[in-house]
Amino acid sequence: MKNILYISPSIHVKGGISSVIKGYLASDLSRQYNMYFVASHVDGPKWIKFIKAIAGLIETLFSLTLKEIDIVHIHGGDTLSFKRKFCYIKIVRLFPSKIIYHHHGAAFMHEYESFSKKWKKRLKKIFEELDLVIVLSNSWRDNIQQIAPKANIAVIPNSINLPRLQEKQISSPLQLTFLGLIGDRKGMFDLLKVVKKLIDNGYQVRLNIGGNGEITRLLKELRKLGIADSVKYCGWIQDKEKDLLLRKTDIFVLPSYAEGMPMSILEAMSYAIPVVTTNVGGIPELVIDGETGYLIDPGDLDALYKKISFLIQNKDIRRDFGNKGRMLIENTYNVDINSEKLSRIYSSFFS
Repeated sequence: MKNILYISPSIHVKGGISSVIKGYLASDLSRQYNMYFVASHVDGPKWIKFIKAIAGLIETLFSLTLKEIDIVHIHGGDTLSFKRKFCYIKIVRLFPSKIIYHHHGAAFMHEYESFSKKWKKRLKKIFEELDLVIVLSNSWRDNIQQIAPKANIAVIPNSINLPRLQEKQISSPLQLTFLGLIGDRKGMFDLLKVVKKLIDNGYQVRLNIGGNGEITRLLKELRKLGIADSVKYCGWIQDKEKDLLLRKTDIFVLPSYAEGMPMSILEAMSYAIPVVTTNVGGIPELVIDGETGYLIDPGDLDALYKKISFLIQNKDIRRDFGNKGRMLIENTYNVDINSEKLSRIYSSFFS
């Protein structure tokens, strides 16, 4: 079998990339290829991250030297992540291995505008010299082509394993859920203002928040708005705890300002949950406005309120949107389907 080396953040890191990697490593790919893994980044203090970064580079060098790696599949996110991966790319180029860079960045294009001319030129050169760049959506393919017109680009959306569904029980109060990095980019504090308005107007709702980030600011804002009793902060949740939360969720909300293709939306739709989100990044290719959920402009709090309140009042539409979303995930964003796409890409390098 051919040898594939994955370089990415640890599968224990909090974030969407680790979820994607775990899905691929558990798929049929591991039976078709010898899969090796190097963690380039971990959560923790800066000194631990620095040590892990150095250890990852050394481990990569040893893997390339001793294991005859055929393809190196590098996963990266936004600016800092890409700059870390630049060091790995330089090492891999010393060997005959093919290089695939899998771009997961959400705010990358916004950050790109602040790059120096030197870094923009370097970025163009890197993308165009890679054997393949994988992006999560057609919109991100267009973004990368603007930076590097000659880059070889393929689109493979994020994907997940499908949960088994049970009949959803009627909940009171109605359950809203947000999963993701707590901060301005994900629209967390916009959502809190809308939840306050919903409560002030007599809607019986409870907001569940799962994620890491600006926790102190979140708790302070809850007290300031007077909605602490109607909001549950769950911390960073995964596996069984996430499964239980999504099974009781009525509406999933992610009012982001920048995204790639959020795993949290894929997860929500796989549980047949209607989604209210924004028309940024790859989201419009995932959420069909008026069929599986609603798309609004980022920062439009009035629209966010109207869409959520409409779904609260219309149980049948919630069910219809949820079922259509689940079907879309089954047919397009199933990990088995996308691991097969990835396998064909790997095979193309050997033919």
